[in-house]
Amino acid sequence: MDGRLEPDDSALAEAAEAVRAYLVCARGGAPLLSSADARQLRDWLIRGVRVGAIVRAIDRVAQDRLARRVRSPLSLRSCRAEVEKQQKHAGAWVRAGGTSRVSPTAAEPHFAEVDALSLRAEADIASLSRSDPERRALDACARAIRFFEEAWERGPRELLLAEAEGDLTYARGLYDDAEWEQMRECCARDRLRQRYPTLTATHIWQESALGVD
Repeated sequence: MDGRLEPDDSALAEAAEAVRAYLVCARGGAPLLSSADARQLRDWLIRGVRVGAIVRAIDRVAQDRLARRVRSPLSLRSCRAEVEKQQKHAGAWVRAGGTSRVSPTAAEPHFAEVDALSLRAEADIASLSRSDPERRALDACARAIRFFEEAWERGPRELLLAEAEGDLTYARGLYDDAEWEQMRECCARDRLRQRYPTLTATHIWQESALGVD
């Protein structure tokens, strides 16, 4: 396999694309899955693992890996333990309730355009029909991904990268140049997701009241 899935039906293909797009949005870099990740994703989807469980695992693992300064790229295979843990505890996180909205802490002119984009994305998501929660969650996640990619392109990327570099400076000696650039981007993208938490996959699937089983 070359990183492109060949699912058996349109529903599986749509689910695979939703996961691929969110992984790329979270880490940046190559737009295709590795062969190992493609096999892992196909296995999960054929087993009936929900997209919500996988993208929620991506959010959690991405933050954990940044905290531990893991050198290797974020991948679906690195999310296996988190996905399996969610399968064992399916439904518990729904009963705990959704994520509260966290607004930016202060008005920052360099984020003004991105803040406006986020409000537009939230409004688009709020207008989606609730008659089919899983369909709504998939559509909302796709809209959120578009927002984060647009925010990355049009927002203060250099500021985010500079802040990420400041967070990582003490660990610079751990990385070669390619790893350093990759880690800086991953950290900067995580800062963007933290600024707009209601547009993360974790919040969207919780807000849709969907379990992960």
